[in-house]
Parts: sequence; C-alpha cells; structure tokens
Amino acid sequence: MSDHPYSRESQLPPPEQGAAKKSKSSPVLLGVAAVAVVALIAGASFAFFSRYNPFGDPEPDYAQTPNQSDVMDFSGLGQDMHLNGAPLTADAGKTSPEILRFIGSTTSILTRVGDGDQPAWTVSIPHQDIDTGETEPLDEALDPDSTEDISDDGKKLAGTPTACRVSGEVVQCGDRAVALSDGSMTTAESKADVDPDPASSRVPLDVDDEGTVTGPDDQTYDGLSLDPDAHASMIAGAQAGETGPWVVSDGQTLAAVDSDSVLWTQDLEPSAAEVTGLGDKRVAPSWAVVDSVLIIGTSDGVKGLDASTSDQLWGVSAPADGFAVAGSKLRIQHDGAVSSFDFMDSADDESVAADKGFDESISALPTPNLPSEDDIRNAKLEVPPACSDLTMAEGAKQDFTDGKTAEGEYGESIAINDVTTSLAAPKPMVAIDFVCYPGGNWVTDSVGIYDQKLDLVTSIEPWSADSDVQKLADFNRSIVSAVDMTGPYMTATVNNIAVFGNEDYNAAERTAEAELRFAWTKGGYEPQDVLFTADGATVRVPEVEEVQKFVDAAAKGDDDTAGAMATDAVMRDLDTIIGDASANPPMTYRELALHDGTEVDTCELIGVVDEEYGDYTMSNGVGLMEGIGGFGTDSIEAGDVICGLKGPGETIDPDDEGSWYAAHLLLKGNETGAVKVYSVSSYTG
Repeated sequence: MSDHPYSRESQLPPPEQGAAKKSKSSPVLLGVAAVAVVALIAGASFAFFSRYNPFGDPEPDYAQTPNQSDVMDFSGLGQDMHLNGAPLTADAGKTSPEILRFIGSTTSILTRVGDGDQPAWTVSIPHQDIDTGETEPLDEALDPDSTEDISDDGKKLAGTPTACRVSGEVVQCGDRAVALSDGSMTTAESKADVDPDPASSRVPLDVDDEGTVTGPDDQTYDGLSLDPDAHASMIAGAQAGETGPWVVSDGQTLAAVDSDSVLWTQDLEPSAAEVTGLGDKRVAPSWAVVDSVLIIGTSDGVKGLDASTSDQLWGVSAPADGFAVAGSKLRIQHDGAVSSFDFMDSADDESVAADKGFDESISALPTPNLPSEDDIRNAKLEVPPACSDLTMAEGAKQDFTDGKTAEGEYGESIAINDVTTSLAAPKPMVAIDFVCYPGGNWVTDSVGIYDQKLDLVTSIEPWSADSDVQKLADFNRSIVSAVDMTGPYMTATVNNIAVFGNEDYNAAERTAEAELRFAWTKGGYEPQDVLFTADGATVRVPEVEEVQKFVDAAAKGDDDTAGAMATDAVMRDLDTIIGDASANPPMTYRELALHDGTEVDTCELIGVVDEEYGDYTMSNGVGLMEGIGGFGTDSIEAGDVICGLKGPGETIDPDDEGSWYAAHLLLKGNETGAVKVYSVSSYTG
C-alpha cells in the first residue's frame, strides 16, 4: 500500500494503519463428528439435475474419467467458504442452470455459472436460526477472552444454511427469491417447500443406539456396526417399494447393503467426511450417485466408485476443500480456484490430475488488459459522486497530474492513493482509491471502479448518504487501507471508523475498522457482508428483520422466543412498573417501548456517545429522545449495537429536526450477527 497522499497530522493523532489487516473466519469443518449417511443408489437414469435431452445429443458418461475443461477464479470468496453439492430441485422437463453454492460460517454464497464458465451473478444468503447461546450470562462464545477451547476441530456452523430450490425462473432460498436471469433478490410470497433437515434420510434404513443398522423390514445386517450417534443422510430420493442397494457411512466406514445383506464395506479416508460434507445434519452432503456411480471426495481429490462392487472406476487427483456435481460437470474447489471437469469429455486414463490454470490450453485467470498505473495517475477521470460533491469538484471529469488534482480556493483537492487491477465480472477492471480532501481537517476516501477505457462503472463510498452500508456505522472520514478485487468479488478494508469510547471532534482518533465484501452483479458491486473489528472484537450488525423478531415476540408476550434473543435481566425488567403503580394499566417498558406494531427502523454499531448525558445521534441524523441506555453507559462496550424503534404510525424523517427515536435497544456485538438484547430504553416523559 502506498503512503497516503495527505498528512494526518491535522487529525491528531492518526490511527496506526500499517499493513492492511484482513478479518478471516476460520474454515467451517463439516465432517468432524461421526455421522451415518444413507443414500439410495438409484437406477440407470438418475442425475443430480434433470438431463432432459429432446435433441438426442450425447449423454455424459459418469463411469468414465472426466477431462478438465476450465478453472474459475474464486479467490476473492473468503477462506471460510467451501463448495457444497446440495442439489437444487428443478421443474420437471427443464434443464437446471448450474448454480454453485459455497457455505461459510454465517452465510452461503450462490453463483450462477454463465457462458464461458464465468460467474453470471453472485448473491449472499445469510444462515437462519443462528444460536445465541445462554442468555445469562451472555454467551461466553462471544467473549474474546474466553478460555474455552475453540480449536478448528471443535468449530461448527453458526445457524443453519438456508435450503434452496429452483422454482420457475428463480432460485428460492427460504423467503428470498433470486432471479435466474440477473441474480436480483426479492421477498417471496411464501417460504420454499424444502426439506427442513437437508441431511436427514427418508430411505428405509435406521441406526439404533447400539450401532446396529436396520432395514425396511426390521432386518439387521450382521457384521455392520456404525456410530450410534450418527444420523442418516440420503444421496438420492427414496422410492416406495425399492429394495436397494443403499450406501451407508458413519464417516469412518463406507458400506453398501440391499434389502437383506451387506454387499461390501471399506474404510473411509479420514478427510472424506470433511470434503464431502458428512458430519453435520444441517448440511446436505456433496456426494452423489449418478447412473450407479458413487461420487465421493477426499482432500486429495474426487473418485467414482461402482456402487454395486465398490471398485474404483476413475479418479481426479486435485487438492480439494469441497466439490459438487451439476449436470455433466464436476467442480472441485481448492484455495480459491474451482476446477471444472466434464463427463461429456472422457479421458483415456483411469485417473487425471487437475491443472490449476497454468496450462495455456485452459483459459483461466487471464491477465487484464488495462492502462499502466502511471497512465492512470495522469489521466482525466470521472471521480465518485460523493467525493466530487465533498471537494466541490467542477466538471464531469478531473485532470490528474502525478496522482493529484489542482488545489481549489480552500485547498480542496482529490488524490489517488492506490490502484488495484483485476478481472471482474468477468471483464478487466481497475479500482482506484481516492483521498477526498475538502480543506481543513476533514478527509475521507472513496473507491471508483473503472473499465479498460477508464470510464467510471460504479463506486464504493460507505460514508455517502446513498450508500447501502452507511447506516451500519459512522463512516465519515473513513480511510480505505486495502482493496482486493478478485474474480466477481471485491473486499475493501476500511479503518478510522468511530465507535463507543472515541471522542467527537474531527481530529480525534477513530479506532474501528471494517471489511466490506461486495459481489459483482447487474453491472455493479452489491454489498454482501460487512464485518467490523472494534477493540479486538469482530462484529456483524444484525439484520433489522432479525431484531424485529425479538420486538414482535416481546409485544405478543411470547417470552420463550424473545428470551432466546435477550438477557434474563431484560426479560425480567420488561414488566417492571415505571412511575405510578396505580395507573391502569401500569406503565412498563413492554407497554412503552415494545407494544404491538412497534418497528425496528435501523440498527448500527454504536458510535461516539456524550459521556455526561448519554446524548446520541444515529448515523441517519436522527437523535434519541432518551439518553442512550437510559442515561447510563456503564454497560456499553466498543462493538455493541444500537437499534432505533418507531411506534405504530410514527414517522422517522432524518430531514426533520423534530424527528426523534423515543425508544431504542442495545445489543451485544458478536461475529455471527446474532440478536442479543441487553437493554431496552424509552423516553418516559
């Protein structure tokens, strides 16, 4: 990263930046626990996706080694994301688009592979039902000083990945409908009718407490014993009256049985459970049975076995973190690269080794054809709109000389801090980090995204009033310390963000930073995730819709639901009488702040708070009528979250000086974005 072109001496003292720090979630391990997995080995025509072929074209041969066809660059995805092969159910008679699904710790990412094996669009689908842990004391898992063993081997998914299916012209994930055409997301009229337990099996096999496997007629299988805590997962949908064979595994032993006998058994490689996704009932495994070929993965690659004999038919040698079978394609993910192999093109050998893209015959990870950095620093560029307004830049384009515009009357100017080039969406692009200086002691950064001709395509300005992430924190005077633009993803590391404990003047140090993740869709970068780091803690601001669930439950008296999202102290104090006990009904915080019809208007990281009176203004410009936390800030920590509430029929208008939040919630910040309310406050008059 180059030195910032403007001195921060006027903002005493500048935050220590140094090398850009990336917040990285630990890898999600899907195969830790021993798990029984049951699958129906279907007849000769089963495929993961419909292979309806009205023109008689050649069919893929899953019994032969597939040849490599391409490599896709997904290194901007994040290290905690793993390719998963859970099937999407398509309408009968239609060929399913190839949707790749990556599962991370708190969210899943869907990508549609379009022409030329390039991502056509990418969306993020947050996990459902994230467990917040114990309510009193606050979940120790959220405590960065906790001594509990949280090694990689003991980590689990946070929440349940939302089940998805193809329905008509959309992919529906829970109550979100993603258009197949462009990836645009809307709220569906009803939730998708999908299996609520994606890894459970409906094949007629069971494993009892002693580890004995029982068949559909209560018959047992001599010599076959599985982990009694294992659960069953299916590969193919069970058909009534079928007699097998079925494949079953507990993550250590792999076996095939029919209606009355064991056909074969073999030891399963230790990494197979992790790479294939065996071990967590919330996730459908990636293994598949296609035309009587069992496809299963390990850390060394993917192989196809004859389901009747367990003989290996073929193997693809490649380091693997995850894999998926979709149509005629086998996709294998490792270190940000997704290699594609095509069953329509069979290799002559029984095994092949993956090429990560350095073979010129494979068009992978091409080098962008872009102007040089020197040309960029001396070009005429259209700057991002908020930066242009802040610096009072005149004209659609600004002339840069050695990376800086001419100074205005008050010293205002714009400077190029850094240039990042990459292949994105999928054409060559360049990201320019601008330092926007209006004069005085105010300075902030913007990022402009340009094409090969240096025409502005889109911009990332988190501090802009029009920004989709502006409401999550006080991004004013934020500084971009790093930009990574790889494949369809862009990550911007932003620091100098104000949080609780910082002071409220322009030159004050702002101690938080954020990692903003975007995905290319519809000709621009759409926000996918924002992860803050404040005082050593990592925090995601909960979605307003998730906080609304607490408000609705508390308003209806559903304290079991509300209590799972709040501390015991909050639930105990909701019905504490405020003021005159003889009033009918007596005033309580439930009646005052959480009555029926109350809406959560916005949630954000708590910024600078007046230490004496607790005065606080939200990032949208609307203040609190009551001091934050009820005039008490002793329990607030850097990284905590505040949500402003509006009552039934109430209007919140940031442009109206008389608009206030009469009630608000304080939430304990945590990495998963789980709702954990520890204070309910309201103006009492």
